[in-house]
Parts: sequence; C-alpha cells; structure tokens
Amino acid sequence: MKRNELHIVSFDVPYPADYGGAIDIFYKIKSLHKAGANIHLHCFEYGRTHQDILQSYCKTVTYYPRRTGLQGISIAKPYIVSSRNNPDLLTNLCKTDAPILFEGIHTTFFLDHPDLKDRFKAIRVHNIEHDYY
Repeated sequence: MKRNELHIVSFDVPYPADYGGAIDIFYKIKSLHKAGANIHLHCFEYGRTHQDILQSYCKTVTYYPRRTGLQGISIAKPYIVSSRNNPDLLTNLCKTDAPILFEGIHTTFFLDHPDLKDRFKAIRVHNIEHDYY
C-alpha cells in the first residue's frame, strides 16, 4: 500500500461545489491535497462535465458515464449502485495499491469484488442512506 495515495470514488463530479454532496467531496479533496495526499479521483458523470480545477488537487482524475435507464437496472443491487457499474473503474482501482474511499453507498458496486479483497476500503455515508436504500 502506498503511504500517501488514496482513491476517492465520487458519485458525481464534485465541482462546481454547489450542493451538499459536491461541497463535501470537493473540499475534502482540497484539504487532503493540502495535507500531502496524492488523490486518484474517480467521478461518475451524468449531467456535469469534466472540470479542469480537479486536476489541481488530484494526481489523476477519471470520469465514468453513469448507466441510466434500463441499462442501469440490476435485480441484485439498488439502481443508485448498479447504475454506477463500470468495469474501467475496477481496472483503475487495481492499478494503484492505495486505500479506497467510496463516497456514498452510490459508489460501492465493487466494494466486495474479489480483486479488492485485500485493500483497505471505507465508505463515507451521506445523509441517512442506510434507511432509504
């Protein structure tokens, strides 16, 4: 495990920081960067576009499309999770042996994947997701 590296999986592009979840994630990234963290940011996009400012605070920024509509449906997981299933995310998480911070239950599709079984993982739950998912 690399000491000062961290993967952050964001349910949305966290900039502009203009609503609760984006504000939380953007300023967390900014603060962690200031503290010396090398952040690999993974963002799901569905309406928000690439934001160059994120490159100022992150070692890498990767964007993934969210699978909306019928292609995002799964019988095994909630829509909000299954619609963020992108195999490229798993590939990129495996490239760097760093802890993974899943921002919200939304981003946890690969939480229990065997390729990540020996990795330190944390979930930052937003609101009371555990009650309504």
